[in-house]
Amino acid sequence: MTVAPLDLDRSALVVWDMQPGIAGRAFNRADIVPRIAALLAAYRARRLPIVFSQHTTPPEGWENPAMVRGMARRGIPPGAFRLTRGQPEWEILAEVAPKPEELVLPKTTPSFFVGTPLESMLRFRRIETLVLTGVSTEAGIAGTARHAANLGFHTIVVEDACGSGAPEAHEAAIAQLRAAGDVETTAGILGRLPPVA
Repeated sequence: MTVAPLDLDRSALVVWDMQPGIAGRAFNRADIVPRIAALLAAYRARRLPIVFSQHTTPPEGWENPAMVRGMARRGIPPGAFRLTRGQPEWEILAEVAPKPEELVLPKTTPSFFVGTPLESMLRFRRIETLVLTGVSTEAGIAGTARHAANLGFHTIVVEDACGSGAPEAHEAAIAQLRAAGDVETTAGILGRLPPVA
């Protein structure tokens, strides 16, 4: 059975955690930044919605214990990973910085829907599809894609505009995401966007 491509007229571009403290550690940072910038330019030219996530560490003692444990398994000791407002590591990279009219939502988990108003804001705008980019593929991108599908949103993961700390983690996540949903390239998305009005 052939599945028709998703309509991008009712899509929003999601730029996930493109902060020096996260995206700066991606093995493919130099490749994904210009691709995300190209997608941003295309969405802006068409006045399509853009949403940025900005990971923000809760105050000490308020962290999610499951996330702390997960980081410890990866060799990151408790308290070593902190992204707080005003730190250079917390700001969004200048090359893909949001415009004043674009939505930037702080969040604390690898799902953009936990503890944020994102779902209701997307529904206000009648968004049906999320085009996911950013870092990291195996954590926030995968977590948000799965959560979005459970809420009835379509997702497209832009595989060459997503990054990870390790190539193996990125490739494994893309393989799982491809089995469960839509995965495309930057060129594929750019070629299917509606004409500029």
